[in-house]
Amino acid sequence: MAIFNLTNMERPITKDYHIFNLYHYLEQDTSYNLENVVSEFTLDKNKCLYKPPTQHLFIYEVINGAIKLGSYTLDGKEFVYDVVSSNDFIGNLKYLNNQFFEFAKTLTSTRLRAYKLSFFKKVIIEEPRISEWFISYLVQRWCTAEKKLRKINEKSTTEKLRFLMAYLDKSIEDAEGNIHVLYDLLTQKDLGDFIGATRQTVATALKKNQSIFPKIPG
Repeated sequence: MAIFNLTNMERPITKDYHIFNLYHYLEQDTSYNLENVVSEFTLDKNKCLYKPPTQHLFIYEVINGAIKLGSYTLDGKEFVYDVVSSNDFIGNLKYLNNQFFEFAKTLTSTRLRAYKLSFFKKVIIEEPRISEWFISYLVQRWCTAEKKLRKINEKSTTEKLRFLMAYLDKSIEDAEGNIHVLYDLLTQKDLGDFIGATRQTVATALKKNQSIFPKIPG
């Protein structure tokens, strides 16, 4: 797919912690007994990791694959607002007083690592290096969300889609070792959710600009 100039579009990178690996760091301390608090598993494509009213007992780390995150409109329809891939963490830290209504659905076969919630919260509070890494990671995610909102709110539909294609032009490996580009995994409906447009509006913009955009399923 075409690669556009990503000036001012690049994903923010935390200077000191972008290569930090939480699990490997924890492995160095045998007192944690990781086999009792961390597990790994694989989900097939189009499977739901969690959705309301799931009881959240874990925080999940994506090892391989991709997951779309979203919520629900007042009439119960799904909408997508983020996509995560390897080295991202998702789940409910339970700081929102039961206001967490997120779903997580796999876009590819996905390998995940599940940390018991109580253990995860304990180490990010009590371990200074982990605490600093986690704050850095949250700031990165916040900056990413802010950057997407700014770009999406200042452009026409075509320019919004152009931005998304550049922003999501990221190669990822699924649980079987197959390579995908994040943008190509999304439907027209997903893209519309990202930019606040209907699927039909997205379809029209894609059709008018077939030389720019790859074919995206409805």
